[in-house]
Amino acid sequence: STRRINIIINCPPNPTEEDVVRALERVGDLNPIQIIAIGGGSTIDLGKAINALYYMFKDEKVTADMITEALKTGSYQKPHQFIDIIAIPSTAGTGSEVTRFASFWGASEKAKYSIMTEHNYPKKAIIIPELTLTLPQRVAFSTGIDALSHAIEAFWSRSATYLEKDIAIRAIDLIMDYLPKTLADPQNLELRTGMLRGALLAGIAFSKPGCTACHSIGYALTMHYGVEHGLACALTLDAVARINREKTVLADMLFERFEKYGGLQNWLDSTSKGIVEMRLSYFGIPKEGIDELVKDTFTYGKFTMDNNPVNISEEQVREILLSIF
Repeated sequence: STRRINIIINCPPNPTEEDVVRALERVGDLNPIQIIAIGGGSTIDLGKAINALYYMFKDEKVTADMITEALKTGSYQKPHQFIDIIAIPSTAGTGSEVTRFASFWGASEKAKYSIMTEHNYPKKAIIIPELTLTLPQRVAFSTGIDALSHAIEAFWSRSATYLEKDIAIRAIDLIMDYLPKTLADPQNLELRTGMLRGALLAGIAFSKPGCTACHSIGYALTMHYGVEHGLACALTLDAVARINREKTVLADMLFERFEKYGGLQNWLDSTSKGIVEMRLSYFGIPKEGIDELVKDTFTYGKFTMDNNPVNISEEQVREILLSIF
C-alpha cells in the first residue's frame, strides 16, 4: 500500500492553541506513523503537539478550548497511540530535538503551557549545520543564548546531578566560545557546527533537571511584551546568577567560565552588540509594567521558580527587573 504525506509550513514563533488546531486539521485523516519536524524550536514543538494530541482527538472536531484543557490537565498523557518524531533543528537553539518538552502560549488567557510526555522524545535527531548558515543575526543570537540559558539553569537547578552539571559546563564552554565567533563569521561552517554541538549538549543537560527563575521571568516578558524567548530568558541570567551563587553546588566551576569573559553580563553585552541591547528599555518595556510582570512570574513546575536553588521573592524579582532597565 502507498502512504500519503502532508506538509505543514509557516509555523509561527510561540505557537498558540489555535496554531495547534490548524496543524491537526491540516493532518486530517492521514493517520500518520511518523512526523519529520524541520525548523526551529517552535516547529519541533508543533510536531510534538501533533504527536501528543492527534490520536487523542482523532474522531472529534477539535477546538482551541479543547487543546487548552488538555494542556492544563495533562490529559494527553493518558494511554493512546503516539507518533514517532524525527527532529531536524535549523537553529542552535532550543534543544527541542532531544527533550520531551513542548511550549505553547494561551492566546486568550496570556498563559504559557507545556506538553511534557516521554512519548515526545524524538526517535532521532539529525543535526545539519548547513541549515543554520542563513539564520538572521538576531535569530542566531536569541536562539544561541536560549541554549546558554538552558545550560546555565540546568547547572544550578535544584535537581541537577553531577553528570548533568558536567554536560552543562561543556555546553557553556562551547556556546560562550562559539556564539560570538559565529555572529562575526556567519558563513563559517566549522563555527556553526561548534554552536550546534553546544546547543545539543545544553538540550541534553536540561532535559531532566529543567530550568529555573530566568525562564520563569522570561515567560512573563514574552507573554506581555512579545520579547523573543531566548532574549527574554537571558536578560536576567547575570542577576539571577549572582543570587544563586551561594546555593549552587560547584558554583566556582560555573563562575570561572563567566570570569574568563569579564563576567556574564559583559559577555552578553559584547556578544549582542549591534544586534540588540540586553536591557528592558530596548524592548519598549515601561517601568510602570513591572508589577504586572512580577505577578505573572510566579508559576510553578519544572521550568519555574520552585526549581531555582534560592527562593526568590517578589521584591527580588522587582529589583532584578529594575536592574536591567
